[in-house]
Amino acid sequence: MVTSSSLQHIRVFYAAYFAAMGLILPFFPVYLASLGYSVVVIGMMTGLLAAAKVIAPPCSGYWLDVRGMAAGRFIVFASCLAALCVGLFNVSSSYTPAFITIVLLFGMLWAAVLPLTDGLSIHVSEAALADYGRLRVWGSIGFVATSLLGGLVFEEISLAWFPWFLVALMLVMAFAGRGFPSVEHVEIPDMAYAGFSATLLLLFMVSFLMQLSHGAYYGFFSLYLLDVGYSGWQVGMFWVLGVLAEIVLMWRWAKPIQSMPLMSVMLVCLFLTAVRWLGTGWSHAWWLLVLLQCLHAASFAAFHIAAVTWVKRLAPPHRHAAAQGWFSATGFGLGTTVGIMACGLIVQSYGFSAAFYACASVALLAMLLARRLPR
Repeated sequence: MVTSSSLQHIRVFYAAYFAAMGLILPFFPVYLASLGYSVVVIGMMTGLLAAAKVIAPPCSGYWLDVRGMAAGRFIVFASCLAALCVGLFNVSSSYTPAFITIVLLFGMLWAAVLPLTDGLSIHVSEAALADYGRLRVWGSIGFVATSLLGGLVFEEISLAWFPWFLVALMLVMAFAGRGFPSVEHVEIPDMAYAGFSATLLLLFMVSFLMQLSHGAYYGFFSLYLLDVGYSGWQVGMFWVLGVLAEIVLMWRWAKPIQSMPLMSVMLVCLFLTAVRWLGTGWSHAWWLLVLLQCLHAASFAAFHIAAVTWVKRLAPPHRHAAAQGWFSATGFGLGTTVGIMACGLIVQSYGFSAAFYACASVALLAMLLARRLPR
């Protein structure tokens, strides 16, 4: 049953989940360095978190579809285990194999819960019980808050407190999951797992290419800005500007985007993404970068809203959780990982601008596939 209280629990979950992301992305490598780990080991540890996004979402989605467990119950279970894993970070850090195992387990549990929440949020949005964008936007707010405050906090206290902040956020996620709305489970018919439709698989491929095209941005945008002379706080402001554009779109225009034809939204988003990467590689003038960062509203927010909506519509009712899991794995998991790795090679050989130009080419390539999506 969907109530105002259950919707509030979804908002709290998004805020806590992405607040954790706002801590992990900038500060997890710094925390590992404070423990004395080498650059090689730090790269392997952060790579494990990325690999978990490929493996965990489809597995958890399949398991929930088969077992019929409510998403909220699974989120409580997974978030509590994730909190336990993070609580063991400082204890296990002196023995590298155990630490690596715990980091991987944490990554799997953390990655498994977001697609389930997205699927549930789209379900209540499609039933006209809530606006998906105004639920999901609280994640962006949480990310901005911890990204801005994390640096200030860790300047004043030891990085040994980093895991305990994460533990607190995992427990908030568990608390939020306890109040999630319940959705009636659909019985699984015979041959239920024969496969997804060709259109849904095509959408997965377009999502993979879109996230692959973000490789230079997620992996090297900060280094690029520092290389051309921007200061650390200016780099942070450019990142925040992109997230603010995402917040505005999700708050004001999520519902209209959900009612638009899939192909139209995809083509516009991919074209603006290509423009964004071409402009970023072409010039580092502050005024141009400000304009281009506003296109994050298209390259991430509008694309994501349309994609998760159509994954829900195109997937069979008994496979919603698995479909959202595969969408997350192919895009945010595999696409982002391959994109960052490939752009690393390009940056090393040809420089930052070449990596952004290559990403623009990938976005244009994705437009060719997107033309085959439903009008």
